[in-house]
Amino acid sequence: MAVTPLLRICQLSAFSIATTANLLLLYLIKVRAGNSFGRYRVLMVSFSIYAIIYAFIEILTMPVLHIHKSGVLFYLDGVLKFQTTIGGFMSSLYCGSFALCISMLATHFIYRYVAVCRHGKLYYFDGIKIYNLFIPPTILFIVWTLSIYFNFGPNQIKKDFFRNITMQLYDEDIDKISFMGPLYFTRNEDGSCLFRFSDLLGATISCVIMTICLMTCVICAYKTYKKLNDLTIQMSERTRHMNKQLFWTLGLQTILPCVTQYIPVGAMFFLPFFEIHFGRIGNVVGAACSLYPAIDPIIAIFMIDKFRNYVLGKEARTAPKTSTMNEDGKSTVAE
Repeated sequence: MAVTPLLRICQLSAFSIATTANLLLLYLIKVRAGNSFGRYRVLMVSFSIYAIIYAFIEILTMPVLHIHKSGVLFYLDGVLKFQTTIGGFMSSLYCGSFALCISMLATHFIYRYVAVCRHGKLYYFDGIKIYNLFIPPTILFIVWTLSIYFNFGPNQIKKDFFRNITMQLYDEDIDKISFMGPLYFTRNEDGSCLFRFSDLLGATISCVIMTICLMTCVICAYKTYKKLNDLTIQMSERTRHMNKQLFWTLGLQTILPCVTQYIPVGAMFFLPFFEIHFGRIGNVVGAACSLYPAIDPIIAIFMIDKFRNYVLGKEARTAPKTSTMNEDGKSTVAE
């Protein structure tokens, strides 16, 4: 039985929507954000570019996932299917992109926290210093990618473990396709477990990165929310309104990957420990992850009134220049 057409339809549709929506968001940031968003524009632009790149990696790999006993089979069904060398690299890159996503979300929350709660420290992000925020996500991306490549890579034990299930369900020869995935343990003839520490190490690294990023988002979000709703804080109504829009946009953009990425990927790492048979349901993880870059820009477009009104034609396409207060609290001229 081959891969279900529904997975392919989902991946191709998500790719089309992701590229279109993110290009639209980039255009809106250029023509509507102006200087009123401060240096936060850099983070928004970078995230949209990342989403487009992620969508292209997704369509190149066309991943298929299958949870089988104590292992997770991840094989490519795209143009690199039979290119085992470059396919292994692209598989790792695809998985590493997830780390880049969640760590970049964490940097967004850090910036929002500084902008609202530590306003006097915004000079840390002046000029090119804003790009320092990309250093931690880049490091985590490299660590996750290398961990996947070296810890979850194919070997003869994994080929033998997944061989029958791959042929029976997907009509694929495991010796010819690009694949990888964690295999936490195998069983001896007496039923005892033989743990595979490299795979356990890879899963631990991934879970630690996810936990650090998620806790960063939660802590910064909580403190930012309290500050925005503290009416005793001196802040212009315009600035408060803009910060609230950006905060709630970021909040929804965090709930989205929790549903489409954190929970599915976390379950994928967790369930094989108990040898729970989920089989082809594992493809829900791949399908859910492909939806993220498609839905994320739509949230920003319709949550931020400058973008929403422009798209819905509720304001003139070219507006006169007006003096505004940007999120940094500085007087600017916005289009």
